[in-house]
Amino acid sequence: MSASHSMDDLAEQVSTQLHQMEARLVDDYGSAREADIHAAVQEEHDRFREAKVTTFVPILIERHVRSRLGRTA
Repeated sequence: MSASHSMDDLAEQVSTQLHQMEARLVDDYGSAREADIHAAVQEEHDRFREAKVTTFVPILIERHVRSRLGRTA
């Protein structure tokens, strides 16, 4: 498998994890906050976009988003 193919697979995995995370967050915080949740996930994802190691990025994003949503609840 080529390096670019591996990167594509990794990007796909992260994308899937982010979509699953958004669904969990909507379940936890309610559909009325869906737009806020999506925006927060995108903003946090942008912070980690250049990360060299991405294994824990989805976990970090979820923690940051939950912290942000908790402050504004």
